[in-house]
Amino acid sequence: MSEFYFEIITPEKPFFEGMVEAAICPTTNGDIEILKGHQNLVAALTEDEIKYKIKGEWVTAIVTSGFFEVRPDKVIVFADYCDKPENYEEAKKKRAEILKHEQELYEQRLAWQRKNNISLSKYLIGSHKNRKNVNFK
Repeated sequence: MSEFYFEIITPEKPFFEGMVEAAICPTTNGDIEILKGHQNLVAALTEDEIKYKIKGEWVTAIVTSGFFEVRPDKVIVFADYCDKPENYEEAKKKRAEILKHEQELYEQRLAWQRKNNISLSKYLIGSHKNRKNVNFK
């Protein structure tokens, strides 16, 4: 069976890079199996297992959202997250904690911005009341 170049990239690190015989990618319309010479394609990933075959053995990983690009001689997967299945639950908890913290920071910044907008509005209203009528010609 002929091989093609396969790469999985995440924002944190490259997960896999090498030659494979086949790959199965989860998409919003179901799984797509890819072999060498596959038609050009760009598709969205869904959170599920991604599989690739190396020397007759299937390797499984978990991916979350992202997309992948297929060319006749290579496939590049861009995933928000990719790791071995045994690490997934722990990573999912960590991501939930990070998202919660980011949401809290966002809400704090929003409250700070509202407070500053109110202060600025009060200042502008006060300065407008205190200024003398000046006619510009």
